[in-house]
Amino acid sequence: MSQNILTALIALVLFLGVLALMAWGWRNRQRSQAHLFDGLPAVPESPGEPVLGPLTGVYVGSTVAGDWQARIVRPPLGHRSAGSLTAHTTGLRLELADATVWIPRADLVDVRRASALANKTVPGGGLVVARWRLRSADGGTTVVDTGFRADDKDTYDRWEQLRGDAADPDPTHDPPSTQPPHAPRSTNEENQ
Repeated sequence: MSQNILTALIALVLFLGVLALMAWGWRNRQRSQAHLFDGLPAVPESPGEPVLGPLTGVYVGSTVAGDWQARIVRPPLGHRSAGSLTAHTTGLRLELADATVWIPRADLVDVRRASALANKTVPGGGLVVARWRLRSADGGTTVVDTGFRADDKDTYDRWEQLRGDAADPDPTHDPPSTQPPHAPRSTNEENQ
């Protein structure tokens, strides 16, 4: 066996090993997050009048509120996807490539700009993030941050004015999910 073939085989085995470890880690994370929610709220037949949007762009991901890196990997929240976001009078509708996520106004805490979420950083508050409560099967609630990067960021100010009916679990703190620890704060976020 020549040196080139042996090197290629070793590289292939290492590559496949890394892929297997990543798949194993993803599956374990899904299992560890089984308690977060049983299912997502159903989209109502009549969601009310559109208030804002639709915004087209990319669904970045969802995290447990307060930790911009605690990415939720359970479907359909687990994968980045092209999509659109529309605000209705009764909630937010997030259309993804393979699913629709409904955030009822009763569960919506607030909408804000952020520079980081789900291990994705975007300069200058380039994400619009909805903070909302998600009910679990055991009756508990998990506060979730769901991020969207729009193609047109000119309407972000109007999205930030949206308020839901749910109370902020800790209104005295600025959620750490808005910035990664090493990134400088943008001028927009300092003025908020």
